[in-house]
Amino acid sequence: MDNMEKRIGKRIAEARCSRGMTQEELAEQCCLSVSTISRIETGRNSAPVKTLLSISSALTVGLDYILYDLIPRKNASDFSPQVQEILLLLESMKEQDLLFVQEFLALYRSKLQ
Repeated sequence: MDNMEKRIGKRIAEARCSRGMTQEELAEQCCLSVSTISRIETGRNSAPVKTLLSISSALTVGLDYILYDLIPRKNASDFSPQVQEILLLLESMKEQDLLFVQEFLALYRSKLQ
């Protein structure tokens, strides 16, 4: 099993669980078998981009969320001290809390516009 597939599968499983979805429900929405979803989530199978897009749509997350661990990012030291502190706080949060913060920031941004 490739580490990349494991990381992608873990992100899919986290998003699915945080939405209270079963593998069966996700499989049905994506027109895939439950065993395919299981193999993707455990990293035993890689998924083509088309399948990842279908899964991300069913989970209402961007493809960037699923591929998060694979996207090159800046080092924390490249950011201002305020952003570094925020990043440290975010890293320690659980998935449910991160979703709350994301929704709050989206609402805040819409109020600014």
